[in-house]
Amino acid sequence: MRTLLVALPGLILAGIGLTHPHHLDASTAGWWQNMHIILAVIFPLLGAAQWVLLADSPKYVRYPARVLAFGFVVFYGALDALAGIGGGAMTLANGGRSPADEPLFKIGNQLGTVGAWCFFAAGIAIAVCALLAHKLKAIPGAAFLLVGSFLFLDSHIYWPKGVIACTCIAIGMAAISYVSAPGRSAIEDSTRT
Repeated sequence: MRTLLVALPGLILAGIGLTHPHHLDASTAGWWQNMHIILAVIFPLLGAAQWVLLADSPKYVRYPARVLAFGFVVFYGALDALAGIGGGAMTLANGGRSPADEPLFKIGNQLGTVGAWCFFAAGIAIAVCALLAHKLKAIPGAAFLLVGSFLFLDSHIYWPKGVIACTCIAIGMAAISYVSAPGRSAIEDSTRT
């Protein structure tokens, strides 16, 4: 169950990313705004998945990495609120984009960049801890998580790169959760003897 729960946010984001407009204008503003209202609920779940995957990490890694996961939720949430919901609402109200919108997008993108780097750093902590604890079994999950987190730095969830990033993140989190599931090592050890 945990494996599915940590993968689900990334998969939902990838699905929504297939519909993310590449440009905000009067014709896309309605979906842009409403989509980002939905994303305001989903993106924090991605940080929550990191939080869960950090549960078995050593304390000296767990606490700083959880601060990073929290940073992702806060700063990336600000991007979605400002440039997503706010930008869509302003474009709807004005019947199109306006130079007056630019400060909203500028600060939103700056905060989103901080959030994306927080996510990447927490992802590195998760991958390294999984590799140290589970050796070769954790390589696929760690690789997918790191590739996805790296691609996410500048792709948001836009098709194609962002959708690939979110899919990789989902696969990586699921694989790491699977190999680190409580009791899995004990079961594997008992089948060898």
